[in-house]
Amino acid sequence: MFSHHLLVTILLSIAALSLTLQLIPSDAAVVHEQIAAAPSSNEDSINGGGKLQIAKEEIQLATSSSSHDNDQTAIAAGEEKLTVPLYGRPQSSTYLVQLRIGTPTDQISTRYVLFDTGSDLSWTQCQPCTNCSYSPYPPHDPSKSRTFRRLSCFDPMCELCTVSKGCLFRRLYGDGSTVSGDLVSDVFHFSVTGDDNYQFERDVAFGCANIEDCKAVRGYSSGILALGFGKTSFVTQLGVDRFSYCIPASEITEDGDVYDDERRSASFLRFGSHAKISGKRAPFTQDDSGYTVRLKRLVYQHGSRLNQQQPVPIFVGEKAASAMPMLVDSGTTLLWLPGSIFYPLQKKIEEDISLTRRYYFTHPDLYCYVGNMSDVEEVSVTLSFDGGVDLELFGSSLFFVDEDPREDWVCLAAAAGKRAILGVYPQRNINVGYDLSSMELSFDRDDCM
Repeated sequence: MFSHHLLVTILLSIAALSLTLQLIPSDAAVVHEQIAAAPSSNEDSINGGGKLQIAKEEIQLATSSSSHDNDQTAIAAGEEKLTVPLYGRPQSSTYLVQLRIGTPTDQISTRYVLFDTGSDLSWTQCQPCTNCSYSPYPPHDPSKSRTFRRLSCFDPMCELCTVSKGCLFRRLYGDGSTVSGDLVSDVFHFSVTGDDNYQFERDVAFGCANIEDCKAVRGYSSGILALGFGKTSFVTQLGVDRFSYCIPASEITEDGDVYDDERRSASFLRFGSHAKISGKRAPFTQDDSGYTVRLKRLVYQHGSRLNQQQPVPIFVGEKAASAMPMLVDSGTTLLWLPGSIFYPLQKKIEEDISLTRRYYFTHPDLYCYVGNMSDVEEVSVTLSFDGGVDLELFGSSLFFVDEDPREDWVCLAAAAGKRAILGVYPQRNINVGYDLSSMELSFDRDDCM
């Protein structure tokens, strides 16, 4: 049960990095080499020769008067806000949380993990990582931490126990990814100052992965911060009943430069009283460890604001029995729709934009066209949920640009899958709030800066 008496609240940065993006949710099998992906997505390994070059990295510790959060209530005595912007190339980005695990912090390296609303257990690569995916950061070394401890078989967090190895964990994701290792506990520090002046520290039970073949590890990510349901979830352990995030869209300048100091792609993951719960609300239900809302309608529209065509209903499930469950998952990149909905939608879009399709022959389910964002600016899709929520997708929440060396491609940020999933792309420039006490999600259009 979630605590209604919040003593500690924190504000974390969601850092936007230009990573090789992968596009597959937990039940699909599409891969694209240039797009950011989700923990439950398929993805090509990034080898040592393909390390990203960070253009700029800065750390900014905000006080209660931060311009980013001046609408928030005052922080209680002893509490501070933490803001950790990470500057990189924001196009085709994924969003990470920056932290250190263990004590003393000067012996512990910084780590980056994907925040995932569909996972119930946080984990990171740990030494010895006998069979793990490549990451530019070495696996976490528990021997350097004096606060590290293995959970006993009698610990209420323990899920799997053996006589020889003690408390263990194992996760199998829908795309076939697997991770396993020891279930342990240590202090999470949400700061990268390199000293003991941390704004928030918390003892957290998490997975110390020794065997890992998971799509959550790519680029700079070395694991997951779990924000789903379950006793081992970070949200549950933190004891909050609300959190929110706002994912900024990538910006591309006219000369094609995807990096701009003044328009960095950074935002915040907010917990407790700092959470922004605004806009209309849709009731959600628990779906395993994730959050599911009910999709009642999907409507397609094409045309300029002054010359709109008649809306075209692609899916109508107004009655409760015919409404479609849609998982809201920050651990997935695209908008995933059952084929019976996606293909009629894709056909209408293709007819109206009249662009030449380009194929990835190894990944034919990805719909890309010769063109740029201006060629698809008149396309919009509206998702209607219970509670009167109408989520209009257009521009960078419905398409992304793939910069092929020979020609510009614009790709549809949606695909056909076994189930409906609202991934990161359709959530861009929207503040998404999770009110766990009322079992509602809020959606509010925002520039997320």
